[in-house]
Amino acid sequence: MNTISKYIFKDVLKTQGAIFGVLMLIFMSQTFIKFIGRASKGSIPAELVSQLLALSVPSMTNFMLPLSLFLAVLFSIGSFCSQSEMVVMRSVGYSHRRLLGVISLLIAVNMVINVACTCFLSPWCESRQIELINKAKSDPTMLSIDSGKFIKLNGSNVVYIENNGDVDRNYNVMNQIYIFSSDNGNNVPSVTISTSAKSEYDSDGLFWLTLYRGTRYEGPDKRGEFKVSLFDEYRALVPEGSGSHDKVKASTKSNAELLESGTSQDYAELQWRIVQPITICILVLLVVPLSMVNPRRGRFAKFLPAIIIYISYYLFAFGFKSSIARGNLPVFPGIFIVPVIYLFVFTIPFNLTNTEWFNRMRAGKKKRIEEKK
Repeated sequence: MNTISKYIFKDVLKTQGAIFGVLMLIFMSQTFIKFIGRASKGSIPAELVSQLLALSVPSMTNFMLPLSLFLAVLFSIGSFCSQSEMVVMRSVGYSHRRLLGVISLLIAVNMVINVACTCFLSPWCESRQIELINKAKSDPTMLSIDSGKFIKLNGSNVVYIENNGDVDRNYNVMNQIYIFSSDNGNNVPSVTISTSAKSEYDSDGLFWLTLYRGTRYEGPDKRGEFKVSLFDEYRALVPEGSGSHDKVKASTKSNAELLESGTSQDYAELQWRIVQPITICILVLLVVPLSMVNPRRGRFAKFLPAIIIYISYYLFAFGFKSSIARGNLPVFPGIFIVPVIYLFVFTIPFNLTNTEWFNRMRAGKKKRIEEKK
């Protein structure tokens, strides 16, 4: 790699790193806000927010890598052209083919990272996320029971704790607890008030809730009567959460599982994993000629057409993926038709424009037209 190639490589890589960092910061912030919102509603424990956020990184990397490299090439090469650096490079014999060679090296690096995230890291991280959330829904001790909040414990129970003590895995003391149950097995609602309560695990691993010095109000029953009970100690077994668990998605399955499944949803997911690294190659090679701008027009002269092409590619790809998953389109050629179309309609024609071969062909055609006249 000569000095000019190293200069281009470092500039594009530095620009991609800056763009990737900004994009990841934006989307990580959005994901963090989403998890914080779920934690505030009590659907997930607050302790899991950092873990879930970390497990989201590979999935976001899959989408940020192509966009960051696409914009980096567009900005860097556009800057070389607007500052007339590209004119100097070509004057010393630096051809379009050499430029594509440098960009292809960056494409190869990004494709390797994308394959690792798409095929291995991302499915494992997403399955781990669902596992943590489902465990939180099943384990009573992992619920976000904070002071001053109404928490839905199981299907028909709502708990309010005025003062929650220090949380420990095997022992937790609560003060002034209220439990509302809309169904006690006989379709009679009840409200239980206790001055203090204790939650703990027994030797068999079962979770028990013990209430002290409380009152239980039941009713009205079918005859419209109420029942009031006083107790010094009331001990109840807290079953595992009966809330709906997050379903296993196709994106959490391994490549072998997707291939053996045979369903349209799994085939669509498998094709999407294969298409993602190919997308990096198609779109980045496409944007190289688009980044070649006239110095008088500025570095952003072709920014809008490039972004439109990029967005249209992903809109078509996502549309084909959802249609295949629903069974509206055949599995073959499936999503692969999108990169093939963009390769022959945009990438190859754009890169052939202004090449020596293209200029000879255009000059020959013009000469033949003039001879006919």
